[in-house]
Amino acid sequence: MLEALVKHYESLAAEGKVPRPGWSVANVSFGLCLDTDGNVVRVQELRKEEQRGKKKALLPKALSVPEQAKRASGIVPQFLCDNSTYLLGIDNKGKPERSAKCFQAAAKLHQEILSECSSKMAVAIKKFFANWKPEESSSCVVLQDDLEELMQSSNLIFMLGDKFSTEDEEICSSWQKHREQHDEAEKMQCLVTGKVSPIARLHPTIKGVRNAQPMGVTLVSFDKTAYESYGHDKSCNKGQGLNAPVSEYAAFAYATALNTLLADSRHVKVFGDTTLVYWAEHDNESYQDCFGGFCLQDENIMEDKDLEYIFSCLKKDEPINYQGVDVDYNNKFYILGLSPNAARLSVRFFLQSDFGTILKNSAKHMENMELVRPSYKKKHIPLWLLLAATVSPKSRDKAASPLLSGVVLKSILTGSRYPESLFQYVMLRIRSEQDNAEASPPIYKITYERCAIIKAYLCRNGKRGITVALNEDEKDVAYVLGRIFAVWEHIQEEANRGINATIKDRYFDSACATPARIFPILQKLSGHHLRKLEDRKKIYFEKQLTSLMGKINAGAIPNILQLKDQGMFILGYYHQVQARYTKKEDKKNG
Repeated sequence: MLEALVKHYESLAAEGKVPRPGWSVANVSFGLCLDTDGNVVRVQELRKEEQRGKKKALLPKALSVPEQAKRASGIVPQFLCDNSTYLLGIDNKGKPERSAKCFQAAAKLHQEILSECSSKMAVAIKKFFANWKPEESSSCVVLQDDLEELMQSSNLIFMLGDKFSTEDEEICSSWQKHREQHDEAEKMQCLVTGKVSPIARLHPTIKGVRNAQPMGVTLVSFDKTAYESYGHDKSCNKGQGLNAPVSEYAAFAYATALNTLLADSRHVKVFGDTTLVYWAEHDNESYQDCFGGFCLQDENIMEDKDLEYIFSCLKKDEPINYQGVDVDYNNKFYILGLSPNAARLSVRFFLQSDFGTILKNSAKHMENMELVRPSYKKKHIPLWLLLAATVSPKSRDKAASPLLSGVVLKSILTGSRYPESLFQYVMLRIRSEQDNAEASPPIYKITYERCAIIKAYLCRNGKRGITVALNEDEKDVAYVLGRIFAVWEHIQEEANRGINATIKDRYFDSACATPARIFPILQKLSGHHLRKLEDRKKIYFEKQLTSLMGKINAGAIPNILQLKDQGMFILGYYHQVQARYTKKEDKKNG
């Protein structure tokens, strides 16, 4: 996984899309504009107003700055770009003595790095730290309008005129020289690159994972002795990152690549507590769009006509051209699922495969899920809607089980068996729900999404051949019993127009689980309903029932249906009901 991320970093670096080693991307809100004597002459607003959903928000500017050290505790100044506590010696935390120490530490760091620099920018910064007095900041006229916002943990950066301090070549060279001189890391063979290099004791933080700490969390860390190997603990000065030696370059590269992926909101998806990122070895963005639009069915990326085009090409084994790019089935593609875990990240799954295999597995899943549907429903069910079918509509938290989200996605992309829990969750929901058309939104027991999941599960895991629409020739007992139940319900509705509750509300669960006990009751009840119908309808329904009963051998109604057979019962019921409504729609359209 780390090796794949390092390769991705190198691809991005070759295109100039990520910072070089020793540098990082930081969100900067304000620029401290200095004159040549080091005086603050103005505060430059760097934030820009952007639309975020229905609201507009001021978002900081992303700038390449000297690599920022991790802050766990203590005083750790950053070079050129930091918050007001370090660059101005002021904040709103009510600890002026600590703020003064932070400013002194920042001043010492800048004077040390810039000691041999003579550029106008470097001289201005050195004079600023020599002359600035934090205790007088409240009386500084230049800062008055922005003082409160400056103290809200926003990043600041030094400027001279309209030029950022990070653009000064002499300052950049001094920073690089400082890094090399102060690199005291032990050299070992890197597990990622295989080269003997300085090893990172602490790895960079990762930001952007849903529900993780906003300040960032680590993917690799050994922060307690219990996690360290014998002979590689802090007592012998070989602890932390030396337990799993990753070079400083590899640590920087994988963290930069991962943070870049997480910052790309167009290609980040969240399912449950799993944050998903994905990338390709070549032509990355086109393949990301193709994966997000087709495999994850993101409507903001891919239109229905493009989805159907790709689906058709895959079924016919034809080449695909998407966004002007001929899709290379052999292009390596990577999918990483991350979840928060206190101060670290958990890797839910990491998949790597050629892109063609992933597309074909997704198409196979769509084919498994394909089912006759109401006209207002879409043909393909996206993952988020599939997962929503496993959650109670009355629940405050509409998110599916965190573990379920990851394993379902993995089964789709790898073409492996669906998790048993997916089928069990759906069956549990069907047993628990009752139709309520007056609820907002309306609640229904048997839904298109739940039945599609049952069909997909039985096709893939149960190796059953189930048709998309009603199969008149199917003789599976459970399937036929489900059809009979649907006909009896139809008879009841015809005999009692405007009825509020049908046999489905009272008997469906028990008929599905123990048909031998319930069906005689329903058959007798159906006889009463038939007698209320006019002769034409009565004959129509009697023919239907005779045909269906003929598919079941005498005494073949089982006492108990196993869970998978209950799934067949539900599909038989659903198919029969949909066949009735399909005929109505055909007549209406005709």
